[in-house]
Amino acid sequence: MTTSAGGAAGADWVRDPDTVARLAESALRQGQYHEALRHVATLPADAPLPAELAWRLGRVLHQRGEFEGAESLYERAAADAGDTGADRAQLLAGRSAARWARGDRARARSLADEAVRAAEQSHDDAALAAAYLAQALAAFSEGDRAANEHAYAMAFAAAERAGDIGLQLRIRSNVGSRLVEEGRLREAVGALTEAIGLGEGAPQQTLLALALHNRAEAWLGLSDLNAARADADRALTLWQREGSPLAAFGLLMIARVHLARGSSWQAMAAYREAVAMAEPDGNAQVVAQAWAGLARTCYADDPAEGARYAELSLTHPSAAGPVTGQLAAGWVALCSGDTASAARYAADVRSEAGRRRDPVGLAEAMELAALAAYRSDAAAAPGRPAGRRAAGLVEAAAIWTDAGNEIALATNALLRARHAGDRLSEDVAWQRLHRLGVCDDVWHIAGPLAAIGPPPVPDVAVQTLGHLAVLLSGTPVPPAGWQSRKARELVMVLAGQLGRPVTRTALAALLWPQTPQEVANRRLSVLISTVRAVLDPARRHPANRFLVTDTSTVRLNTDHVVLDTVRFHDAARAAIAADVAVEGSRDRAAAADVVARLEVVVGMYTGDFGDDGELTGEWSDRPRAAFAELHRDVVRTLARRCLRLDRCDAAAGWYLRLIGEDGYDESAHLGLIAALSAAGRHGEARRRYRDYAKRMHEIDVRPAPFPTT
Repeated sequence: MTTSAGGAAGADWVRDPDTVARLAESALRQGQYHEALRHVATLPADAPLPAELAWRLGRVLHQRGEFEGAESLYERAAADAGDTGADRAQLLAGRSAARWARGDRARARSLADEAVRAAEQSHDDAALAAAYLAQALAAFSEGDRAANEHAYAMAFAAAERAGDIGLQLRIRSNVGSRLVEEGRLREAVGALTEAIGLGEGAPQQTLLALALHNRAEAWLGLSDLNAARADADRALTLWQREGSPLAAFGLLMIARVHLARGSSWQAMAAYREAVAMAEPDGNAQVVAQAWAGLARTCYADDPAEGARYAELSLTHPSAAGPVTGQLAAGWVALCSGDTASAARYAADVRSEAGRRRDPVGLAEAMELAALAAYRSDAAAAPGRPAGRRAAGLVEAAAIWTDAGNEIALATNALLRARHAGDRLSEDVAWQRLHRLGVCDDVWHIAGPLAAIGPPPVPDVAVQTLGHLAVLLSGTPVPPAGWQSRKARELVMVLAGQLGRPVTRTALAALLWPQTPQEVANRRLSVLISTVRAVLDPARRHPANRFLVTDTSTVRLNTDHVVLDTVRFHDAARAAIAADVAVEGSRDRAAAADVVARLEVVVGMYTGDFGDDGELTGEWSDRPRAAFAELHRDVVRTLARRCLRLDRCDAAAGWYLRLIGEDGYDESAHLGLIAALSAAGRHGEARRRYRDYAKRMHEIDVRPAPFPTT
């Protein structure tokens, strides 16, 4: 009985507002935020709170992402806020930040300005820091970069004078985010790394999570997808550990990393989870961006759903402005064939991004506008030359270069190569994207690559480097589909001639050497019909579309038949010419691009011509030797260029490949020795020199002196 009565009395005592306030304030001073909130939760929801307790606890909830709860605490202190100007300024600043986070830009601005006036009257540094922070957020939403930067500078100076580590960390994180949006990504990484160091020991880990999240965004902009994912995962873990709804930001960043990789299904799942977490608390930043992401990832499977999400993103208020939603809507429109709408969205983004000093948004808008113009009927843009459209892509490339965004730069290079008809440069760009971690599914995400589509699959492709294969719309012709071995030999001979015509007489003599000429000619006519039936089994095209004949010659029509021999030959010549063009230049970026081109060409050589032995004699031996020698020239050029770029180990590998094919290749031996010496592998270099000298003595050649580097 006594225990029961005492328990009831204790409960009444705890619910006394003044006592609860003292307990909560004591817990706050000791950094026990959860305990302080637990005490306040024992009071009725409309019970007034001391102003300082209200804004301090409101800030805790805001930093956890509980914006509605934060606003509720601020409102409960309204009647008590007039005691000091400092407390009133803190409450106004808190209410402004909460309104900003929920997308109410007009109210956020008016409250922030009122907070600054109250803080200046109070001469309290902590209040000044909070008020100027609120004003910086309002300026950010309005796209006023100058005002945003000024307010942050004022806020940070005041936070330093006040010794408020929490506000310093929050301001540093926000400034880092601004640097990211301005495309100053490397600077952002440095600033945010400092912020993270400041936050490692902070009592509220949600602020550390914010700094990590913003650095993940910077890494993403620099195309370091692994670093971005690592920071995003850690931020998500910290937010989840605190039970913070801001974990939605972590999910949003993970979704964006998946989007950059081209992993559409994983991105879609993370975007949906982010929306589900952010919507209940009205987190406008997350919801608007997640809907924009869903628009781009849903487009391929359900264009109507993609358009619906794009519209939701545009109509939902966002503290970060409309650029992300407008770009998503523009790409969905372009990929759906609505070039007029895409062009309008591009114009809107150019205007908004320019006003906001958002070079990344501006560059993407330029690409959107250029691709919309390319896809439009020429009559829709009279007098506008193709060069003007290309200029937009070139200018966008310059922005991506300044920002250091390698994925965007490689994507841009692919766009320019596609529209220039430069298949080698397109292959080089795609290989760069693969090395950066981008996967094939990126072609299905509404954006630049989906707008142009993957390279078209040719109706007929003939592969003869390594072994013979003929593909019809990507499907190999089975052995039974040839009807005769002679048909395969005819295709092989013609492929070795790179599309040049061969006389009927020469072909007849090659295929039927023991047969009278007249009989062989008749057989050749029948064989030509057989090959045409193989290449066009449904007979959908004119007879000469794939195999061109006249009274005296036969050739493969390279306008409609893709020959791997032609692709390799032309690409090799172009890459070697590109290497010559940069000779003597100090432009290392251009030289590195040449290396990438040469590497792609080497990969195109999948084996010696007719290596399966189906065709023998001069008609196979001559092209086989020519293609093999061209391949060696490419490898030699690549090895030499790598050595000049101080990529010594790579150069050594290429020289070893040449020596493996021809142990008496003197220039390859000397190049290998030079590469090993430059790499500091002197013992191995001396051993390789002895091997070289021995080889030269075997063929009575005087060895060259040991190469110097």
